[in-house]
Amino acid sequence: MLLNAPVTNAEVQNPIAEYPNVSIKDLLAQVRLDQSKGEPLLTEKIILAMDTVNGDLDGIAIQSEEQIRKYKRAVSYEAAALICEDNLDFDTTTTGQVRGENQREKADALRRIVQHTIADLTKRPRNRVRLI
Repeated sequence: MLLNAPVTNAEVQNPIAEYPNVSIKDLLAQVRLDQSKGEPLLTEKIILAMDTVNGDLDGIAIQSEEQIRKYKRAVSYEAAALICEDNLDFDTTTTGQVRGENQREKADALRRIVQHTIADLTKRPRNRVRLI
């Protein structure tokens, strides 16, 4: 893999034909990611994100432009969370620990956006409950 190699606008085929496909350019337009991750990794994370989001949607039809935008947003943010988790730093120094904690918080924030978007698509309320 070449660092900073141009990433093509490859469209990742959705496993569920009724749901929209998501391209790598869609992902990069939605979330701030480094293109140096390479096309194979970005494609894999988009597919994994589609599996997660498709499972959460439970067969709901995605038809309007607004629903398609929200679906692509949910998939993009889930893919970004997966990439963020892959990049957790396991350095044993204090700096590495802080960096790893920041990445974990970022992944949690990305997943919160995914859950809000899925709630919008499924017309569920956005409840946030914190157990003590």
